[in-house]
Amino acid sequence: MSRQAENKVMRRTTISRERVLPMPGDVLVRRGELVSPQTVIAKTEVLPGDPYVIDIRHEFRMPNMTAKDVNAAMVKRVGDRVRAGEALARITRGLLGEIIEVKSPVDGVVEFISRTYGRVLLREDPQSASPVVMVPVARQLDVWPATIRMYMRYREGDEVKQGAALADSVGVASVDYSYAPVSGIIEKIDTRTGVVTIVRPARPTLVEAYLTGRVDALIPEYGAMVSCEAGYIQGVFGVGFETYGYLRVISSSPEDTVDEDDLTGELRDQVLVAGAYITLGAVRKAAAAGARGIICGGMDHLDLVGYVGQEIGVGITGQEDVPLTIVLTEGFGQMPMAGWTFELLREHQGKLVSINGSTQVRAGVIRPEVVIPLGDAPPGSPAEGQAAESTGAADLVPGVRVRVLRKPYFGAWGQVVSVPEQPHKLETEAVVRVLVIKLEDGREVTVPQANVEVF
Repeated sequence: MSRQAENKVMRRTTISRERVLPMPGDVLVRRGELVSPQTVIAKTEVLPGDPYVIDIRHEFRMPNMTAKDVNAAMVKRVGDRVRAGEALARITRGLLGEIIEVKSPVDGVVEFISRTYGRVLLREDPQSASPVVMVPVARQLDVWPATIRMYMRYREGDEVKQGAALADSVGVASVDYSYAPVSGIIEKIDTRTGVVTIVRPARPTLVEAYLTGRVDALIPEYGAMVSCEAGYIQGVFGVGFETYGYLRVISSSPEDTVDEDDLTGELRDQVLVAGAYITLGAVRKAAAAGARGIICGGMDHLDLVGYVGQEIGVGITGQEDVPLTIVLTEGFGQMPMAGWTFELLREHQGKLVSINGSTQVRAGVIRPEVVIPLGDAPPGSPAEGQAAESTGAADLVPGVRVRVLRKPYFGAWGQVVSVPEQPHKLETEAVVRVLVIKLEDGREVTVPQANVEVF
């Protein structure tokens, strides 16, 4: 199969990523702070957007309502947004034309209406979800508030699941029930008002740094901008979201095929680099062993579907529930990895890298990526001490081995012959500090100091 797209490979560039919460919370870092991929940038406590089932017949005290009656009573339709206290259904009853309404208990969206059973399903808006829910049990059962403990199936401190019967009362012809609209802990049974209070446990939402880098700017209440100097590889397709691990090349060349037998030794927390192709068996073995990611030239589309467990949408990926992230650098099928991509990965073996398989091929194109930090790491982080490979003036002395990072000698290896003290004027008329390098083919060339990497 032909190559799907041109990927982008850069030996050194500045990568910046905005790390923000979906809603306001607490920012936990300072501007200028060094961070690791697992550093928590910001966090907030959010409540789950629970579904609510409202029994229209029960609320109207009309068990014999037909589907036609329910349809006529409904004020809202599927897909409508509602506010807490807003009418969902309305009827007029009695000689005086008394108007009776069933109101929404929460802010949310009408997801489903069962006219046959007279029930409405609401999906609560998690951003406006209340941590405390009040259930008017006495009113729902039509009993005296002082007696509701007699009808309760739970006590204070008990955990209750959404949809469970909180209480029941035997009527003349049937049994009336009061159901828990949410999951939570019963905090209080009020015999004065007949109301049962359920407290909903909040879950924390965290945003991690994703990169080994520095906090460039803060975004109050939401997060921060994190940047780093890095090698960067843009793939053409991927699955899985953001993760990070230690880079390990398991292929001897970019044309190799990797299967289960090639995966030996410790794989946990590693990002594995294959060559042209990796088999489904190898992917599953890596996932079972705790690997974080795989970077390879290509993979069979059906194998990728088999790994994910469902057909992959070509429009957007990245949200798949998979144990490791996969980045394809060339396309589907057996596709040898570009030589410069393979070499860049091999040069940085052992480093803590960040990868993201998210892909969007429609408007607002997003490509999967591999980020190899080259700069500072926070003290004590797994990547500490690895920044020594970055070019520094103190490293540039005669005899050291270097690699050229810019044209016309891009990728060439050589040895520093001399380091002129005075700046040199280039053909572009820029005046910069330079090196004289003897390349492996015997040529001596002059290049800017900023255009080499020291090894």
